Amino acid sequence: MWHRKPVVAGSFYPASAEHLSGMIREYLDQAAPTSLQGSIVGVISPHAGYIYSGPVAAYSYRQMDPDTEVVVVLAPSHRARFRGASVIPEGEYETPLGSTPIDAEIGNILVTKPGFTFLKEAHQFEHSLEVQVPFLQTVLKKFSIVPIIVGTTELSVCRTLASAIADVLRNEKRSHAIVISTDLSHYHSYRSAQSMDGEFIDALKSFDVDAVQDIVCSGKAEACGEGPILTGMIAAKELGATGVEILKYANSGDTAGDKNQVVGYVSAAMVREPS
Repeated sequence: MWHRKPVVAGSFYPASAEHLSGMIREYLDQAAPTSLQGSIVGVISPHAGYIYSGPVAAYSYRQMDPDTEVVVVLAPSHRARFRGASVIPEGEYETPLGSTPIDAEIGNILVTKPGFTFLKEAHQFEHSLEVQVPFLQTVLKKFSIVPIIVGTTELSVCRTLASAIADVLRNEKRSHAIVISTDLSHYHSYRSAQSMDGEFIDALKSFDVDAVQDIVCSGKAEACGEGPILTGMIAAKELGATGVEILKYANSGDTAGDKNQVVGYVSAAMVREPS
């Protein structure tokens, strides 16, 4: 059992619980409500420093059902590439807002599935998953998380991972959702970023994993969370999602940075049509 301590508190987001809570609630208050055409299976959220991406992430988290009991978080590895995914099987995930239980029931199942393992070093210093947790702690009442770092962008491996996630969630009686962590284009001019990110968003709206992979592989778009996106989209489809709704797009030039070299951010929801 591992108690994962925060590593980017004080840099990516405030280390003070009061300051952090206030910042997140301000972002949520400022995020315009969106009427979705269906129920949420999962959301996509950026993972940069909060002053840059927090106003965009808030759009996804504002849509989540506060009564959601289990959240599978899929995030990319910025420090190492490895084939498959690393899941923390049990323990606690701490932020300045407190500790959230890691779902041992699901984690201990997934770690035995093809493509999954537990590599502590994949999680130890990874910010892309950590920055999602304070938002979850703010918008949800009582929940556990399944923290997964995806170390590959190979589509066949992502399909294997997705099937395992969908299988375990399909049999889960508790309410659940998937969170996908990604940023888009990195360090292009404002106009170039808008163009590249627009290409990615068009592919994302198609809800076609081949289209998403093709647009990134072509170099016409960028997404550092390509593996989590492919995995999460496939899993969401297997769980009944029928489409993607874009909630918000902006880049760091719109939030807290200059417009010379920006990073792109998107919030989106994968939805299931009403029955």
